[in-house]
Amino acid sequence: MVGGRTGARLPRLRAAWLPVLLALGGVSRAQEIAPFRMTSVEGNNTIRYVRDSFVSKQSGLGLVPPVSSSVAQSDWREELYVLTQAYVYHPNLLSLDIGLGPVLQHASYEDDSTHTAKNAVLANVSVGAKLFRDKPMNGSLFYEHLNPTVLVGPGQVMTQQNTRWGATFSAAGLSLPVALIADASHAQMQGRGADRIIDDQVDQFNLRATRNLDKFGATQVQLHSAHQSSGSGTPGLPIQATDTSNQDLNIDTRLHFGPGSLYDLTNVITLAQQSFTRQGDSPVPNRQDRRLMLDFQARHAAQLQSFASYNYSSADQGAASTTRNAVTAGVNWFPRGDFSGSVAVHADRNATQQANSSSRAVDGSVRYQAPLPVGSLQAAYSVRLEQRDQNASSGPTQVIGDHFPLVGSAWETLTERHVILGSVAVFNVARTQRYIEGIDYVLMVVGNEMRVQRRVGGGILDGQEVLLDYFYNEGGTYSVNQNDQRVDVTWSITRNLSTYFRYQASSPYLTSGQPSYPLNTVRGSTAGLRGDWPLNLDYNASVGAGVEWEDRRETIASFRRHSADAYAQMDEPLLGLGHFSLGLRMNRVDYDNPLQNLDVRGWDLRYWTRLASEVELSAVANGETDRGGFVPRYRLSSSVRADWRYRKLKLSMDMGRTVEKQGNSQRAPSHVQVQARRDF
Repeated sequence: MVGGRTGARLPRLRAAWLPVLLALGGVSRAQEIAPFRMTSVEGNNTIRYVRDSFVSKQSGLGLVPPVSSSVAQSDWREELYVLTQAYVYHPNLLSLDIGLGPVLQHASYEDDSTHTAKNAVLANVSVGAKLFRDKPMNGSLFYEHLNPTVLVGPGQVMTQQNTRWGATFSAAGLSLPVALIADASHAQMQGRGADRIIDDQVDQFNLRATRNLDKFGATQVQLHSAHQSSGSGTPGLPIQATDTSNQDLNIDTRLHFGPGSLYDLTNVITLAQQSFTRQGDSPVPNRQDRRLMLDFQARHAAQLQSFASYNYSSADQGAASTTRNAVTAGVNWFPRGDFSGSVAVHADRNATQQANSSSRAVDGSVRYQAPLPVGSLQAAYSVRLEQRDQNASSGPTQVIGDHFPLVGSAWETLTERHVILGSVAVFNVARTQRYIEGIDYVLMVVGNEMRVQRRVGGGILDGQEVLLDYFYNEGGTYSVNQNDQRVDVTWSITRNLSTYFRYQASSPYLTSGQPSYPLNTVRGSTAGLRGDWPLNLDYNASVGAGVEWEDRRETIASFRRHSADAYAQMDEPLLGLGHFSLGLRMNRVDYDNPLQNLDVRGWDLRYWTRLASEVELSAVANGETDRGGFVPRYRLSSSVRADWRYRKLKLSMDMGRTVEKQGNSQRAPSHVQVQARRDF
């Protein structure tokens, strides 16, 4: 009897849904209609072992004994994951993707004083449902809870638990004037590595509307809203939870018009607002940004083009307020294939709470190339004449959130010049941690520039992005005329060998007032030689090398630089199954103050091979030393990866180690990851 009622209900349900399916695009095959149908089942069984560790050492000084510490984390897990695909009544009505599986984990953590281990049973879950797939109007829902192991940096592996859910909606066609795409999601990421903690929660909403203007172009409006709560940071340093909210509106219009679409007009409007709260500390002021860009391009003839642009930007963040207006217009002229020129005029006006400045400039350039009895010659000359006026009140200008990645122990230059000593504060991107000068980073002044360097053994990780807050001096009230010139000459001796020379000069002339720092007069010349040659061998090979010299005379920070590089790359000559390359480089910069010098020597070695089409092996190693300046530094990084696939079985191994030394500090992170995966 039950079966009879079900059999009677099914035709009625099919009859009820059939008009809907036909309205959505039709049904190609009647047998595709079913109350529920599984279309595919696939999965995998994975065994993975990961070990992440680092050793930190401080050499002893005088009577102070050396200090070393180590941290290690290992993770052994077995995962079974099954993914099914199905639909309800019809694939274009409701399609389902459901994946789930258990994770058996044994994890351990140890440092110099503790050792902990635990067993856990976790689960990977992924559920997605899409309504009206491949139709003008469709939507989807998704939920996933995954436990990935990810490589987050040199020698840094982290196991995480990521939970994410949300929805998407799109509508295009159906006589709508615009195409709409909207999505909203909630994500929570938690994890711990040997030298990093992740504890983030992010809520996002995005809305995009696009209007196609046929042959005239298109316009797009994007709205983005996000809120992030973070407790991430480096173990061993205090972590203060933060909350950040961002709202952004972007309107992007691109138009083409005129006979043959000879004219292009681009208009971009951006409004952004950020609010920030750092628990346990005074909050960072809210920030508001407004930007407008107009860009016009015209192609009057094959030999003549013109351009014009207007840029407006405004930012308010507490006491830090800036406004900029800039206008540019000019023409590009190509009378012959071997000769071209351009001329442009510029005007801008900048305002902060501490200073107002304006400038007017005209610049031009010409480029020429000609054959020679040996090779060919390319020459270029450019000149810029600028008048700049500034009216500054007393007091410095504040910068909040200057953004930089700190890779290895290389120096990065802050955006603004004349930074005030003692005003710099460095944070991680989430502002959950503030770093300490002399322990986590060091600062150095070179001329009118402030530079920052990550300290090995500190709390800033290799390659980590940081935020810098600081004050800088606007420079007083004055007017100046400036003349900038540049000459470039390149002699292409052969297809593979060329030499070049460059001369540049910058001459400021004070016309009124008195700046608070000296004007910088520059005279600089650069010369170089470059060659790249393919080798006439039975296998693919090439070599190359280059040298460059620069002598730069400045009022503020003169220096001499010479650099060189060389490389060789070739296919593996014995079996022809691989490829390897070797690169060498050096860069030496000598300032008037020897403590600011650079003497960098580096090398890179790469090897890749594929054996019998199932085994792929790659190895990378690079090293760099800097013996210039006050504190020498050294970095060596190496990694090896191997993959083997046989039918549905895949084995992979990935290991790497990085050693960094700076003064009496040493840090050596390393990782090993081995994985076996069987698909079915």
